Parts: sequence; structure tokens; C-alpha cells
Amino acid sequence: MSAPADSHPLQPIEIDSIVEVLQSRSAERIQEIAREAHPGDVEQAFERFDEEDRDEILAALPTDVLSEWADYLPPVFLESRLVTLPKGEQREVLDALSDDELVDFLQEVEEVERPQYLELLPEEKQEVSQDLLRYPEHTAGGRMTMAMASVGAELTVKEALDELRAVSDQKEILSRIYVVDDERHLLGKLRLRDLAFNTWDTPVAELMDSDQTSVDAMADQEEAAKMVARYDLMALPVVDEERRLLGVITHDDAIEIFEEESTEDIERTAGIGGERGDLAYLQTSVWTHWKRRFGWVLVLAFLALTSGWVLHAFEEVMTTYYILALYLPMVVAAGGNTGAQSATMVIRAMSLGELGPAEFGRVVWKESRVGLLVGGMLGVCVAMQVQFLLPASLAPDGVQMMEVAAVVGIALVAQVLTSTLIGASLPLLARMARLDPAVVASPAITTLVDVSGSVIYFLLALALFP
Repeated sequence: MSAPADSHPLQPIEIDSIVEVLQSRSAERIQEIAREAHPGDVEQAFERFDEEDRDEILAALPTDVLSEWADYLPPVFLESRLVTLPKGEQREVLDALSDDELVDFLQEVEEVERPQYLELLPEEKQEVSQDLLRYPEHTAGGRMTMAMASVGAELTVKEALDELRAVSDQKEILSRIYVVDDERHLLGKLRLRDLAFNTWDTPVAELMDSDQTSVDAMADQEEAAKMVARYDLMALPVVDEERRLLGVITHDDAIEIFEEESTEDIERTAGIGGERGDLAYLQTSVWTHWKRRFGWVLVLAFLALTSGWVLHAFEEVMTTYYILALYLPMVVAAGGNTGAQSATMVIRAMSLGELGPAEFGRVVWKESRVGLLVGGMLGVCVAMQVQFLLPASLAPDGVQMMEVAAVVGIALVAQVLTSTLIGASLPLLARMARLDPAVVASPAITTLVDVSGSVIYFLLALALFP
């Protein structure tokens, strides 16, 4: 995403104020807020509207304002407005898009409609767009911008500055300038101030930093974003398999990628499937929400029937030792909570690159100790509550309250330990099987430990009660 124009003040405007102006549908007020508000704040304001209000507001936007905000509007918004405009105004809006946002837009529209938008672009922008469209949407190449500055290693400072001066208004980022050879192989980088504060006859090759950190164009976008964060980069060069410079992933694009990936992981952990798309919560239809949620809910509902079969199998134990019913929900819930905690910690560590399948044994060993400590302390606390705070009359015939306390306490230790190991192991096993770890850490873990907790609880009761 390109940076906002310099005319925008640094002081942001309250989102509620922008929402109120957009709701007015007044072209005059909208033009006024467009001069004052940062487009990023406008993007936030648009997320407050549902589909009907959004379309009405877009229809009220003058073309010059739409062009100003184009980089900050989801492609589906932009397309819904573009189809209502004459060709000349469509060309103006599309030309205002930075090349990476333009490609995002072209990737989102129907493939049969893509040529008509490409034809509206200047020849140079058509070539850039077609080059970028060769890369899948979620790769580094699909997210890069080609509006970066590069100079040849054989140039002097004066020659490099003359080249940059001629193209400065076409480049998104000039704080980092990349040094290439005649075939555009990446050799290093330098800063604009390196050129500004050295004599004109100094060779660029003497000033450049020979750091060639880069990412392959076909690498996953998340890998590129992690590299931007790991190496504290303003921009990450994107190269082809022969290490020729193609473009860059900027730091703001990396932030956007992290937001998309973390949202996807959170939703999958909650059992929400399908593609999220670019729309905010209020702009997503009820039908889309239903499609993304119902499948997992249905599967988990049938999996949960297993718990019912367990209760049915141990019906005689429940009837004879009815006090067990008082603590069964707590034992089961403790397993679900600790399993979810363990899975969350492991998935986070994996997403940060701290863990991989090779660390499986170390993770299991660490989580087993954590599970024993958590379960042991919880089991002692609850056993003491059973022993000293419950009236002895609640104990079944022939059973001492101490025996009830032992069953509940030991069941908690076993359940927490088991659940912790399940929660830690499944994401790593999923990665080994080339599956998304977030998928297996969904409510399926909770359902699994619900069943294991019930079985553990009743088997202990049969073993310890007379």
C-alpha cells in the first residue's frame, strides 16, 4: 500500500466524525473531509457500514476523492463503484492505484473482466500489472511493488542522482536504493543520504552495503513478512530464481500480511473455515458467515455425541456414586482450558519461527512438566475443597469423603496432563503432515479432551471406590 499524499495532516481525525460526514452523502462535505482526513482513517470509517449504506456512500463519492482513497478501499468496494463510472473516470481511478494495490484489485475481479480494466491503463502500468499477475496472490511476488529505486553499480554518485531524479515521482520508496549489475542481479543497497553526502565522482560500488538479504518471488507472503520483521527492514527485495531484482515488500505491506495471517489463524482456531476476503465484519453477509461457521459446528456436534456414549457406558457408576456428577463438568472444563492454552502457546511459537517438528520431543517434555505442575496444584486445591468443605453426608454408602477427594484430585492431574500433551502435540503433528496447525487447534481439541476427561474420571472411580 502506498503512503498517503503529503497534503494529509499527521493529526488523525476521529473515526466517528468521518462516519458522520460519510453518512450525510454530501459531496461537498465528503470533499472537505478528503482534504483533512488520512485515507487510513477513512478506511476504518468504511468498516462501520453495512453493504447497503456502503454502496450509497460510494455512489456519492466524487471521482477525485475516489482516486485519493483508492489504495485504501477493498477491491470489491472499488469495483462496485467503477462499474458506474464512464471509461475516462475509470481510467483516472485505476491510474491512481499503486502497482501492488492495482494487482490486488485485478486479482479480485472476475478473470473475464480483467482485460477491460487492463486496457484502461497506460502502457507502462499494463506491463507492470501483467508481470505481477504472473505470481499467485499469496506469494511474495503477488504482494510486491515494483515502484522501488535501483541503480547500477558502475555509476558514480552524480550519475545515480541524475537517474533517480528522472524517476523520483514514479517510485514508492527512495529511502532504500538497490544496487544491481547489468542483468539486474541484486548486489546490495544504499541510502539516499549516502548519495547526498558524498562527492559526485565517488563510485556507487564503494558506498553500497553488500547485504543481499532477499526473498524468492514464489515464497509464501508470510515468510516475506517474517523476514521484514526479523531483519528490521524498511523494504525486503524480491528476486527471481536467478536472484534478479523484481520488486520489494514494504514494511506497511508486511504489517498488512501479519494482520491477514493472524486473523486467519484466530478464525481457524475458532473453527471458522473458508476465505475471509477483504470485507469487515459488518460488511460480510449473513449467508457468508453461515457458510464459514456451520460446517465445523455440525462436525463438532456429532463428535460431541461421543461424550454422551461415555456417560451412557458409565451410567451405573454415575448412579451408584452420584457425587461424581458434581465434579464431572469441572474436570472436563479443566482439560479443555489447559489443552487450548497449550495449543495456543505452541501455535504462536511456530508462527514466530521458534518451533518446528524437530522440537517435538522437547515440546512434549516441557508441556508434560507444565501439565503436571498445573494439574497437581489444581488437584490438591480441589481435593482439599472436597475433603474439608463438603458435608460427609454427600458421600455414597460405603465410600469415605477422602476417597471422593482422591478420585477428583487424581482425575484432575491426569486430565490436565493429558490435555496439555494433546494441545501441544497436535499442532506439531499437523505441521509434520503439511496441514495448517490452526485447524487442528480448533474446538476439535476441546471435544477430544471432553471425551478423554470423562473416561479418565470414571475409570478412576471404578479403580478407587470399593
